[in-house]
Amino acid sequence: MIELKEIEARQGDFILRVSRLRLKKGELVAVLGNNGSGKSTFLSVLSGLRGFTGGYLLDERDFSEYPLIERHRIVSLLPQHSSLNMPFDVHYVVLTGRYPYTDGKGYSSVDIARTEETLRRLDIYHLRNRQFNELSGGEKQRVLLARVVNRDSPVMLLDEPLSGVDLRHQHEIVNLLEELSRERLILIVVHDITLAVREFERFLFFVDGTLKYDLKKDELDESRLSEVFQVNIRFLKEGNRVFVYTDGIKKEV
Repeated sequence: MIELKEIEARQGDFILRVSRLRLKKGELVAVLGNNGSGKSTFLSVLSGLRGFTGGYLLDERDFSEYPLIERHRIVSLLPQHSSLNMPFDVHYVVLTGRYPYTDGKGYSSVDIARTEETLRRLDIYHLRNRQFNELSGGEKQRVLLARVVNRDSPVMLLDEPLSGVDLRHQHEIVNLLEELSRERLILIVVHDITLAVREFERFLFFVDGTLKYDLKKDELDESRLSEVFQVNIRFLKEGNRVFVYTDGIKKEV
């Protein structure tokens, strides 16, 4: 579905580099790395929000050939920070996720029905008449995620979708994304390493702007994670479960 070759994206002195990468439908992929490692820039490149050089094929077609409206139908992005700060009710905010499918004049009965379903799936139906600005941080995050889910795009790019969300809804969201990923490609920036190891099968690790590792779950090891995060990472295994913990800053040798 996505094929990248010799990608570079610059922002001041920072350079994102991805040598080669192939991603396909049916994958739920964790994107990890320290702050400033390039995770958000990577999602911005994939969404078309940031310019780049190199090759980017989407469904075997050059990304630059897609009209803007078609890009928005295929690829949806939940950014790390949202500038949405307007007096809209929750129902309308989620409904706007359907905008790329409209004629620009209004929403169809299908759009309304899908929105109602999405509100229920994200457990925010009871908030539908509340003003977005009145919600808690975690509630806002679930509403913004619902807007992306409502787009129903084949590629979903989610930058820290669990930020500020309570534990119960974190688990529900992860379960929903696992279900959705069976028919889509979903990339998620994650900071909780234990959650990532437990729930994901593929991992992209960024270090200083470079895609350092592309690993499957059985390829994860303490030394690689310690290298990426610059702390001493250890695995604690209990049956089929793995917990990740640190025992201090990694020292150069």
